Amino acid sequence: MRWTPALYKRSIAFGWRRLWGGKRVKYPDYPVRIPQAIADKGVEVVDLNARPEREEWRPPVDDPRFYRPPKLEDLVNYNEDPAFVCTPNLCIHQGVKQAACLAKAQVFHGLPPAVDTILQSIQPSDLTNTLLQRYIMLAQYWNTTREKLPRRIDPRKPGWRFQTQYGIPAKKQAGILISNLLRLCQTHVASYPSLGERRQIFNPYINSHYFYKGKPVVVRGLLECLVTSDRPLPRFADEDSVDASVEHPLLDMYPMMPTIDLLQDHRYTLEHNTGLRSEWKNSHLHTLVITDNNFYKTDQRVARDILFCLAYTVAQARQRFGDVSRLPEPVCVQSVSLDHQTLSFVGFQLNTLSLDSNTGVKNQVWVDGGNHLFQKILAQPWMPKAVRDERLEDLDPSVFHKLLAVYLYGASEDVQGVSVQGV
Repeated sequence: MRWTPALYKRSIAFGWRRLWGGKRVKYPDYPVRIPQAIADKGVEVVDLNARPEREEWRPPVDDPRFYRPPKLEDLVNYNEDPAFVCTPNLCIHQGVKQAACLAKAQVFHGLPPAVDTILQSIQPSDLTNTLLQRYIMLAQYWNTTREKLPRRIDPRKPGWRFQTQYGIPAKKQAGILISNLLRLCQTHVASYPSLGERRQIFNPYINSHYFYKGKPVVVRGLLECLVTSDRPLPRFADEDSVDASVEHPLLDMYPMMPTIDLLQDHRYTLEHNTGLRSEWKNSHLHTLVITDNNFYKTDQRVARDILFCLAYTVAQARQRFGDVSRLPEPVCVQSVSLDHQTLSFVGFQLNTLSLDSNTGVKNQVWVDGGNHLFQKILAQPWMPKAVRDERLEDLDPSVFHKLLAVYLYGASEDVQGVSVQGV
């Protein structure tokens, strides 16, 4: 039987609930009172609520089943003051503008003028288009890798449940594609013998740093590939353009700092480690290759590339010139980042190592992002005219021509009238 509200208020249950829940009566735990007669006899009184201290048990041997990781303070690379850390998976929300503040750089859109001159002299051919199509098919379908892919979610039809797919992961697609494109660029060694001195180092590790507003910024992580050369990369801008960069203002992000998106970590080492030594013949930087498998915007990916270009050039400058502020000559490097279908290019010229202030000579960076080599149309089974199978469309060979111009830049021969018919 269910009580009416009037009867429930007169019941004992309502009273107890009001007493315990409404008034929240608390009964304090008073200390134990020992009678004086027992205290005079010297009887030891034991508090039953007190927990005895237990000695920590340790295994007699180094048993991996009872392994305990060391504390953060006990690690070798622990520092009391945290450092800002940049990794290949970093997302810089304000993109290139924020990265320009961190790198103290003047941004130009498009390829550097010297690289653009090489691009204008490239002559397209049908053979190159055929090879590009084969390389794209190899990266998308012809590889034997069959892994379980993440379940697809299309924002145009959020409730549609796609079947489980097996194929090539997106990051591996990008790795297969860029390795073949670099091989296609290297086939020009017959016309330009200096390309034979280029070396491709896959999965290189970088651990470099610089100071921003007195705080260390550590850039570390694994990249897809590093192309090196036997001579320094020629400068992108002349001396007059470098001197004119003094008047260029940087973005003011007040009240926020440009380091707002960087992670802070107490475990770091302030060193310049690129894996290259000055006594090696092919120890000069040429091009960084970074592959992506995320949903970041192109502007955010390019911003990450700028910071890695800065880290590599700072390490190279410290190795060549030591601890100086204004460099005797600029240190340059290029960057190529891509997912399975889009390429972005960055040209970076390091002019100064004085990155604590916003005044003086600025570094310079050229950005050309969002170049679609092809378009991948995914299946859309919910459409009235259903697209049952995937298809690739809109091949753009000019994107590869940009990569070829970036790769040919710095060759000792005169790069004029580049023909891709003999590849």
